[in-house]
Amino acid sequence: MASSNAEGAAPFPPPRKNVWFSLTHWGYILPVIYIASILYVLVPLSGIFLTVEDFNIDECVKMEGPDDFKYCEDFVLSDEAGIAYVSCDPVRIQYNDIMGINKLTPGEIVPAGGIWKVNYVETPASIEKFNMQIQSNISKTFHPLGITLDFHPETNKKMLAAINKPHLEHPSVELFDVDDDQVNLIHKHTIRHDKIYSPNSIHMIQDAKFRSADGTPSFFFSNDHYFVHPILRKLETYFFRWSNVGFYNAVTGQVEKGVEGLYFANGVSGTDNVLFIAETNKRSVRQYKVVTTVKNDIPHIHLDHIAEATFNMAVDNLHYHADKELLVIGGHPKPLDLIKYIAAADPSPIVKPPSQIDVWDIRTGETKTLIRDTGSLFGTSSTGAIDIENSKLVVSGLYEEGLLVCDI
Repeated sequence: MASSNAEGAAPFPPPRKNVWFSLTHWGYILPVIYIASILYVLVPLSGIFLTVEDFNIDECVKMEGPDDFKYCEDFVLSDEAGIAYVSCDPVRIQYNDIMGINKLTPGEIVPAGGIWKVNYVETPASIEKFNMQIQSNISKTFHPLGITLDFHPETNKKMLAAINKPHLEHPSVELFDVDDDQVNLIHKHTIRHDKIYSPNSIHMIQDAKFRSADGTPSFFFSNDHYFVHPILRKLETYFFRWSNVGFYNAVTGQVEKGVEGLYFANGVSGTDNVLFIAETNKRSVRQYKVVTTVKNDIPHIHLDHIAEATFNMAVDNLHYHADKELLVIGGHPKPLDLIKYIAAADPSPIVKPPSQIDVWDIRTGETKTLIRDTGSLFGTSSTGAIDIENSKLVVSGLYEEGLLVCDI
């Protein structure tokens, strides 16, 4: 017979529950799950398991020019046959705001970047820097990144838009008229906004109803990071999905929500009806339908997700050929090598990280590689575009001299 508790003695303690999934345990489990999800993305992103060999570069020629025609992150094809407008910054190797790299000494005077006009079908190629007619000090702190062209739907006047990342200052979008002689960029407007805080790439909307009274166009832009502080930016690059794409509505002068929660938003390209967004750390490109609404006589835009394609490289800038429905993607198949190259005190003895240009056929959904380079000819590819009329592939490199031009 079981004995009972003696009178006056302390009561038996309640039976101990063997619950493994307690709140204490979840405090360990959730961080482990999060870190595992990050590693699931970062390990293949690094490219450590990828073997890169030259592919389809036998018909490619490296096109070099003056000493400061280098580190050209982006370019856009002109409406003139065989002409590219190229965005270059000769101090990018010393100062890369996106990756949190600053090798400049305090007070060091550095040259400004510039926009170049390149005729890549001429032999030899014509490479000329645009004369920038600016009535302010922008020219001294001009360090361009993403660029694009705008054509006024009524006058067909050509305007160039460039993201400017002045060192240790708030970024801006600079608008220039391209003069009739195609040798001068005439500064027209500076756009700054608190929500345009880390711009990387830009895509203009041509629709006339999205223009301000003075003709300024609206545009999509990517913020590649949320944080501004260099250390926090480095942490965000690998561990947080806080970058975004916004829409600057020139009618209201305000920024509207586009897409949030991106893992290193980068290149944007498209038309008035479709937008493509490069998500670098996911090695993917997202496709969105651009939907227009009007409220109180003011036009607005929102994005509906359509599709997504994945690539075996860290995707960078995009160039959409609407007539053929082809999206050309520049990228880095060995991002870890690129990071090491950027961080090196003196990268000159190091072979440049490899290049890769892919294409996404939107009609069929097929993706394929156009060229791949180990870096011995042309490394660090950031942008690619196809000149269909001249059967050329044009490539720019983040840390390269000049351009790569290939027969295709």
